[in-house]
Amino acid sequence: MKKKIDKIIQCLLKDLNHKIIFISKASTVIEYIKTKYSSKFSSKTKFFTIEEFLENISGLKIVDNYSILIQFFYLLKKDDFMEKKFHDFFNWGPKILNDFQNIDFNMIDIERFFSYVISTEKINKWNLHLLKQEKFFFWEKIHEYYYILQSQLLKKGISYYGMLFKTAISRLDSFFCQNSNTKIVLFLFDCIAFNECEKIFTKKIIQKGLVYNLYEKDTSILTLESLNKKRVLDSKTCLQLQCKNLQIIPVSKEIEQVKTVENIICKLINKDQKTNKILLIPGDKHLTLPLINSIKKLGINISINIDYSLNNIPIYYTFYSILQLLVKKNKFKKFIRKDVIKVLSNGYIQKFFLKQNSILKKLNVESDSDFVCEDTIKKYLYKNNLWIIFKIPTNNIKIILISLIGFIRKFKKLLFTNIKKHFLELKFIYQLEIYIQKLRIIVRKTKNFSLNDVFNIYEQFTHTESIRYINKNRRGLYLTGFIDVFFDNFDIVIITSFNDGIIPTNHDNKNSSFIPFEIEKKLQINNLNEDFYFYHFKRIVQSSKKVYLIYKDQPDEISSGEKSRFIHKIEAIYKIEKNKISEPSFPINSKRIPIVIHKTKSIIQCLYKLIHEGLSPSSIHLYNYNPILFYYKKILKLNEPEKTSYKKEIGKIIHKILKILYDPVKENLITTNCIHKMRNNYESTIKKVLLGKEEIIEGNNMFFYCIIKNYIENFISWDEKFVKNGHKILIKEIECKVSAKLNIGSTKVNLHGIIDRIDECDGTTRILDYKIGFSKTKKINIPLKNIENVFYDINYANTMQLLIYVYLWFKSSTFKGSKKKSPIIGIVSPAMNGNILQVPVNIFHIQKINMTYVNYKIKVLPFLIQRIYDILDPRIPIIEKIY
Repeated sequence: MKKKIDKIIQCLLKDLNHKIIFISKASTVIEYIKTKYSSKFSSKTKFFTIEEFLENISGLKIVDNYSILIQFFYLLKKDDFMEKKFHDFFNWGPKILNDFQNIDFNMIDIERFFSYVISTEKINKWNLHLLKQEKFFFWEKIHEYYYILQSQLLKKGISYYGMLFKTAISRLDSFFCQNSNTKIVLFLFDCIAFNECEKIFTKKIIQKGLVYNLYEKDTSILTLESLNKKRVLDSKTCLQLQCKNLQIIPVSKEIEQVKTVENIICKLINKDQKTNKILLIPGDKHLTLPLINSIKKLGINISINIDYSLNNIPIYYTFYSILQLLVKKNKFKKFIRKDVIKVLSNGYIQKFFLKQNSILKKLNVESDSDFVCEDTIKKYLYKNNLWIIFKIPTNNIKIILISLIGFIRKFKKLLFTNIKKHFLELKFIYQLEIYIQKLRIIVRKTKNFSLNDVFNIYEQFTHTESIRYINKNRRGLYLTGFIDVFFDNFDIVIITSFNDGIIPTNHDNKNSSFIPFEIEKKLQINNLNEDFYFYHFKRIVQSSKKVYLIYKDQPDEISSGEKSRFIHKIEAIYKIEKNKISEPSFPINSKRIPIVIHKTKSIIQCLYKLIHEGLSPSSIHLYNYNPILFYYKKILKLNEPEKTSYKKEIGKIIHKILKILYDPVKENLITTNCIHKMRNNYESTIKKVLLGKEEIIEGNNMFFYCIIKNYIENFISWDEKFVKNGHKILIKEIECKVSAKLNIGSTKVNLHGIIDRIDECDGTTRILDYKIGFSKTKKINIPLKNIENVFYDINYANTMQLLIYVYLWFKSSTFKGSKKKSPIIGIVSPAMNGNILQVPVNIFHIQKINMTYVNYKIKVLPFLIQRIYDILDPRIPIIEKIY
C-alpha cells in the first residue's frame, strides 16, 4: 500500500499549481503522507482525516456518544417518559441515539420516517374502547426531541457523527465555491459498505477532486461510473479468494487460543520468519492483553495499533469494585465484608495504596458477621489515600462525585511515575475523570440522581467506549483489529476467535435500535453487514502468504462455539487444510507425574512423634485421601490455606448445640419432659451459639440458622419418636473425648477421637456418629472380605471412623463398667425428606449387628494395625494422589 501511495504522490508533485487537501478515513495514511511529503508541498497544503475535514467545513466539533446522551438527558422535560430517572434513560437513550445516527447517516427524509414509525406505533396500540385508548406515544415524543437535540447541539457547536456528516454534506457545495482553486485528494479503502452520506460525499469529491481506492490493484482515479458499478459482495465472491494459503485450527478452550498462537509463532521463528512480517488479529478483543503478554514472554517485540474497549483494561475492575462497595453500603448502611476485601485485594490497590496487608489479614480472619465496622477500616486506613473512598457519605451524590475525582487524581499521580508502562490505565482514568466532571454538571440541575445511576453510567460508559492503543515498533510483530487499516503485506496472518457472532459481528436490532425491522428495510436504513466483514476478510487473505484461522469449537458462557459462516462458505468450495488439535495446547487437566517423597529419618521421627501424641481416624482418612496432604499438614505442620467449608462449619455448630441440649440428660433416661424442655430451649441455644453477642441474624448466619434449626428440630423429633414408641434411651456420653493404646509390635500408638454420642437403647449400647449430609441408604453391610478395604478406601471413611471408635470403647479406661457389653454402631443423618434416621453398620452378618471384642480382635483389628504399620513403614514412600 505504501508503494501505491508513493506512486500517487509522485504524480501529484508534477502539478503543484493548486492548493491541495489530503483526506483519508485512516489516520495512518494521513500521518504517512504528512511525515514523508509535507516538506515537498507548499505550506498551504492541508492534511485531514475525514472526521477532521467534516469538522472543518461544518464548524461543528464531534463529541462522544455519552456526552451527547448527557446533553439529551438534560433536555428532557419532567412530564415526559414517566419520571426523569437517569437509570431508565440509560436503558433506552443509547438506542435512540443509535437510531438518530442511522437515519442521519442514510440521509432519510426525517418527516417521512417519523410519519411511518408513529403510524405503526398507533396501529399497534389501537383499542376499540375509546376510554382505554393509549394517550402517550413514544415516537411522537422522540420526534420532538430529535429537533430539540439537534437545535441545542448546533447552538453549542457540537454533534454526533451522523449529524456531523449530514451537516457537512449540506455545506460542502459552499466550501467548494469558496475554495475553487483547491484540489482535494481522497484516499479510500473500500466502497462496499458505504452508507448514503459516504456515497454522496465521495461522489461530490469525485466531481471536484481526485479519489483513489488503495485496495484496487492499480492506481487509477475512481470515477462516478466505476463507483456506481461497485456491487455488494455475495457468497459467490469467495470464489475469488486464493484459499490454498488458509489453515483452519479449532480449539476447545477460549484461553487455549493464546497457547496455539504462541506455538505457531515459535515454529515460524525457528524457520527464520521475520517477526515484522507477522500480523496478529484478535477477533475478540478480550484476548488482546493475554496475547500481548504471551508474545512478550517469548522475547518478541510487538507493534500495536488497535481499539481497546475500556472494560477490557484491568483497571476497570478496580473502579467497578469501588462503586459496588459504595452501592451496597448505601443499601445496607454498612460495609459488606466481602466487598471491602475485594477492593483491598485488587492488584492496583495493593500495588499503589496498600503496602502492608494488616487490614486484609484482620478481615480474612473468619467471622460470623458479613459486615465490617467503619471504625475498624478507619483504624487501619485513616492516613491512607484509600480513606477518601471509605469515608464517602453515600447519601450525598455531590460529595460522592467530588470524592471520586479526588481519588482519581491521587491515583493519576501514582500512575504518572511510569507513563510508558501505565499508558492504558492513564487513558482510562483520564476519560473517567472527564465523565464524572460532566456528571457533576448534571447533578447541579437535577434531583433524581443516585449512586446507582453513577454505577449504571460507569457500566455503560466502560462497555461502549474504547481507547486507541498505539505502540510502534518497526521490527515487531504487528497487532491490529480485523477491520483496521494496515499498510504492508504480510507473510503470515493469524486471526483468533474466528467464531460466528464475532467475525462477522452480530448486529442484534432489538439490542441496538427501536426502529421496527420492516421500516428499516422499507426505508433502506443500512447498518454494517456481512458483506463489509467479508470484504475485509478477502483483503487480509489476498495481502498475505499464509493465514491461520483459529476458532473455539466448544460452547461456553462466552460464545456458542460455532465457527464463522465465512469458514462454512470457504469449506463448501475448497478443500482447506484443517489442523484438528486432538490434545489441548494449553495444559488444562493434563496428566502430570505425582509427587513422591521418600521417608527419611527425620520424616520417620515426625511420624513416631505423631503416633505418640495421638493418631485420630481423621488423620488416617487424610492419608488415605492423599498422602501428600498428610505430609504437608501432619509432618510439615503447614496451615490449610483454604477457609473452612460451610458444611464443616455447620457441622461444628450442630455438635456444639446438641452437647448443650443433651448434657443435662447425661446418665438419665430421655423422657417426654426432657424432650419438651429441649423443644423450648433449642432455638435460643442456636442463636446463642451462632450469633454470640450479636442480636440480628443476617448474611451467612441466616443461611446457617435455617439449616441448623431444621436439623436440631428433626433430631429431637427422632429421639421423641423412640420414647413415644416405648423405647428406653439412656444417655451415657455426649461429645466424649477418648483415647487408648494400640500395640504394633514394640511400638505403642496412642489412638484418640471424639465420639459424638454413646447411649443405651433398651439395654443395647449404641456408638453413634452425627453427619449432616443426606443419607442415601438405610443400612450399611460390610462383608468380611471387604473389611481390609474399610481402612484403605476413602469411600469407607465413616465406617472406618466408627470401627476405630469401637476399639476405643473396648480399650479406653473411660468405660470401665461397660466393657462386657457388645455395642452396635451407626450413623445418624438426615434422609432426603429432612427426617433424622439411624443408619446401622453391620460388619459380620446381616442378622448379627452386635460385635464382641473377641470378634473385633480377630476380624477387624489386624487391618487397622496393618494400615498404621504401612503409614510408619520407611520402605513405603509418600505418593501424591492426583484426582
